[in-house]
Amino acid sequence: MKKGLYERYVPDTLLYTGEAGELYRGHDSILRRDILLCIFPRKAAQTERIMHGSSTLQILDRGETVDKGFAVLEYIPGLLLDSAPNARKLSLKEALGMAREFIQILQEADRTIGRGLMLTKYNLWLTEAGEIKVVNTWEVSEAAVGHEISDMFRLMHHLMFGAIEIELPISQVIEEMALSYTGDPFVIRKSLRAIWRREEKRSTEQYERMLAQTLEDITSLYQYIKKMQAGVRSSVSFEEREETQLEKIEQPRRNGSMKNPGTKKKWFTKFPMKRFTAVALLAIVCITAFAFMQNDNPSSAKSVEAVKPDTAAEPPKTENKAGVEVPDVKGLSLEEAGQKLDQAGLHYKYYLESSIRKKGTVLKQNPAAGEHVSRLEPIELWVSN
Repeated sequence: MKKGLYERYVPDTLLYTGEAGELYRGHDSILRRDILLCIFPRKAAQTERIMHGSSTLQILDRGETVDKGFAVLEYIPGLLLDSAPNARKLSLKEALGMAREFIQILQEADRTIGRGLMLTKYNLWLTEAGEIKVVNTWEVSEAAVGHEISDMFRLMHHLMFGAIEIELPISQVIEEMALSYTGDPFVIRKSLRAIWRREEKRSTEQYERMLAQTLEDITSLYQYIKKMQAGVRSSVSFEEREETQLEKIEQPRRNGSMKNPGTKKKWFTKFPMKRFTAVALLAIVCITAFAFMQNDNPSSAKSVEAVKPDTAAEPPKTENKAGVEVPDVKGLSLEEAGQKLDQAGLHYKYYLESSIRKKGTVLKQNPAAGEHVSRLEPIELWVSN
């Protein structure tokens, strides 16, 4: 780059270089602020289409020289999407969250420049707040039409696994993403393949509808994984609580049994098991004989008859053999529902569900209120997200 080519714009760090041009992080020597500087061949600038909207980094200045063109973009703290996996690789759920932003970028591009915006790891910027922004305008090409979903899947794969040396077929990309899921990959594989097949609808009147349906499917798959993970966390926390309670109960017993083991050993040595059994049988015989003698005593019989039926002690209540009755917790907050179930001696697990109700409200329960369940069976709750 020639000295003084852009006068006030100074490139500091090269972020990307390729056939499309170069991308620098630099600064404005007059206003003393950080910028992103795109430098590209002048012929590329002639066919360039400018994209406007909230998904793009704002263009601060533009210009041309004899053989090159340049664009100065605002700098938001973050990094090029190509370098994102080096900081931290994403899970499938996080990659699906990013995919929602990719689709929204395509929808915004369709409203301003039409189809042709290429989603690559070199023209997208990941901010520190987790938002995706379009860095430049040189990656606009008719060759991108019809490959939008494939490009999105390749970006997801890159964010999850990092850079690879070969270009995998999309079927293999989908398979690897599905196998990364800790649960059953069948649902993930089937959903991603259905989204990919929709890419064949390339006509203009179907493109907008395809993006809307893809956004809906990606969101549903994201919520599915989120609910499954919430259910697993709830079950694990319950098992941990049970283990902790059993540990508290068993600890005093172990402490008591281990207290002064030498004395207990000597006692058993002095008192063999056979002799102990004989003494126990003799005690049982004596107690039984005493009970028969008491029943034959007339005064004892009179005292029993003197007790009136209305003043007799009621027999202790036994627990219903059908189980514990499930209380009604619908409409309560998750905290209130948990307290009510704890009082009934029941535990629960919950799933998050989108709703217009207040966040944290119990929408439905299973089993229903009034049914009888075992104390070991968890109550399933669906809570508004």
